[in-house]
Amino acid sequence: MQKSCLAALALVATVSWSALASAQDAVGTLTGVITDAAGAPVAGAFVQMKNAERRLNFMVITQEQGKFTNGRLPAGKYVVQAIGGERQSAPSSAVEVAAGKSASVDLSLTVERAAPLAPAWPGRRPGERGAEAAAAVGGGGPRLADGDGKAIIEAKCMSCHDAARIVRSRGNEARWQQTLRTMTLYAQGSTIAKPLTADEEKTLLTYLAANYAPAPGATARAKPDPFSRLPRTLVPPEARGYMVVEYELPNARAEPHEVAVDSEGNGWVTQRLGGRLGRLDRKTLAYVEYEPPAASSPNVRLNGIRRGNEGELWMVDGGPNRRWLSFSPKTERFTVYDVPPTRSGTASGNTMRVHPDNTVWLAAIGSNQVIRLDPATKQFTIYDVPVGVKNNKNATPYGMAIDGDGDIWVVENAFDQIARIDRKTGKFDEYPLSVKDPVARKLGADWDGNLWVGLHGAGKLLRVDYKTQKMTEFTPPSEDSGVYLAEPDLKNRLMWTTLHHVDKLARLDPATGKWAEYPLMMAETDVRRIDLDPTNPNRVWYSGVLSSRIGYVELLQ
Repeated sequence: MQKSCLAALALVATVSWSALASAQDAVGTLTGVITDAAGAPVAGAFVQMKNAERRLNFMVITQEQGKFTNGRLPAGKYVVQAIGGERQSAPSSAVEVAAGKSASVDLSLTVERAAPLAPAWPGRRPGERGAEAAAAVGGGGPRLADGDGKAIIEAKCMSCHDAARIVRSRGNEARWQQTLRTMTLYAQGSTIAKPLTADEEKTLLTYLAANYAPAPGATARAKPDPFSRLPRTLVPPEARGYMVVEYELPNARAEPHEVAVDSEGNGWVTQRLGGRLGRLDRKTLAYVEYEPPAASSPNVRLNGIRRGNEGELWMVDGGPNRRWLSFSPKTERFTVYDVPPTRSGTASGNTMRVHPDNTVWLAAIGSNQVIRLDPATKQFTIYDVPVGVKNNKNATPYGMAIDGDGDIWVVENAFDQIARIDRKTGKFDEYPLSVKDPVARKLGADWDGNLWVGLHGAGKLLRVDYKTQKMTEFTPPSEDSGVYLAEPDLKNRLMWTTLHHVDKLARLDPATGKWAEYPLMMAETDVRRIDLDPTNPNRVWYSGVLSSRIGYVELLQ
């Protein structure tokens, strides 16, 4: 059923700085020189400028004679800090930047930097794999502890979750109780999930709290030094031509997993925990949030945002509400599509794709299914992933792309495979990946219609010829980089990716095999999705999941 929300769908009063909404040119310039402890100018150092009031951060790189300039700073006060080689400066006092005017600040690299942070998934230790990776073919994985709750989990939980996901989750009794209640809500609308009885819930709570409590003496890992992932060598001349612009969301726990760019070049994020849709205006850098229409449950989990063919934005409410949403940036209105019953009650996923024929597709990671919507008829079609059905295990369908023939491809994460889905018949053809321990994540399709896969475990980009299935590997310069996705620059025939473990974006020229890497501002930004700006191919937008940020990298030359 389709529902339209015509009332303002609550434009939330979260504007980063409303004055700029009517003053797009209210920017000033900040310049300066960075020197070493002896007073010699330092070229190739990073310079960060932070405006706490407006939640805006910028980063540029010093050029010859140690000079830097940023002529795009909205008026306000900025704290400036420089990082280069093994040294950094102390933070500056606040520098006032006025609209239409220039200010300056010079800094010296006199402070020793913190130790470098080894490549790793944010919040985890080097080499620690996630539950999805452990569940993959050949990855083994932990088993459930013996006890009265084990049989309940096997009978009523593992139809949607594997043992690895449960075993790796730790919490006290209160946290496990909240998890059980949330899962009970998610199970509504599932074709296979069975509700827990009161006695089963009590038994399961005792079992989980006893076997999967926080480890004795365990403490949260200290937050790393924000500069600990920036390179320890000065940036060479050929790599200095870019800047980073970043906005910190007001809700630090929003988890903006996905980002999309509208036809005007504005960046949008869906909040997996915050439950709102956010927009960063590319001209004013003003940020606003939109409240989705009310649903049966207040537990709204927006995800999988993607720009449609008519400029609309598509997303999934992956919580217990079981709905998809489209949003018009022009009218600021949502349209709601209710999802029919699926294997898992969530019908959720991180990856949506809009086909040229206007159908919308979702890789339903929790239900071993791929879901298709025809907005014209409001009809959903649900496809079970064959390898998961055959093995009685969730294949964790993840990344998606559309090939040169218009067919859909999907990653079968738990089986180290990718599959082609005939868009007319729904038939799956499944192909093993050629790389050892790939941990495939997100897919993209290039200018020739070929598929590209981000191999998070192997740290490679993989090109797959959609006609012959020939696979070709490309490895970025950074080791253990955590390649997460593949996003094409169709105009320039380049492939972009995020190096998740080392906090960089990277670009590959497949014709030459040449890579370029672009360090981001802070450690553990946690970028899992990027999108190219359709108004400027040199601007690549990203969202930071655990860091709760939206921003972009822009090439300046």
